[in-house]
Amino acid sequence: MNANKPSRRFDSRLIQKPRQQPRLQRTAWGFVTLAFWAFYFYLWAPVLTLMSWLVGGRLAWIQLYERKQQLDPFLVIALPVLLIGCAALLILWAEYNRYRFGGKERRAPRVDVELPEIARDLGATDALARQLSGAKAVTLHMDDDARPVGMTEQVLMQPAFR
Repeated sequence: MNANKPSRRFDSRLIQKPRQQPRLQRTAWGFVTLAFWAFYFYLWAPVLTLMSWLVGGRLAWIQLYERKQQLDPFLVIALPVLLIGCAALLILWAEYNRYRFGGKERRAPRVDVELPEIARDLGATDALARQLSGAKAVTLHMDDDARPVGMTEQVLMQPAFR
C-alpha cells in the first residue's frame, strides 16, 4: 500500500464526504439500507393490519347496525346465519375430500429391482450390489473404466441432542 494514499477501509472522513466512496460501494450500501428499511416496515405490518381491522370492524358495525339509531332485524339474523353456513360448507367440503381421497394411494406401486440386475447395470459384482443395498452412505471406489470395484461405508454422526 502506498504511504501517501490513505486507507479507505477505516477512513472516518467518508462520513462527512460520502462522494469519496466508490459509486459501486455507495450503490451497494444503498440497497442494503433499502432492504433493512423494507424489513423494518414488514415488522410493523401486523400492527398496521390490526389497526385497520379494528377501524374497519367499527365502521362496519356502524354502517350495518347503528345507522339512524335502528337495528335492521334482517342483518342481525342473516349475517350470523351466513357465517355459520359458510363455516359448515367449508367443513363439509373438507370432510368430503377426506372421505373421497383418504387412505387411497393413487400412484402405482414400484417394482423392486433384483440385485443381479443392479450389479449388471452398474458393472459390479453381486457381492458389491448386496453391500450397496444394505448401506446408507458410502464412498464408491471405481476402476479406470468407471466400474465400481469396492466401497467404503461412511459412519453417520448421531445428533448431539436427544
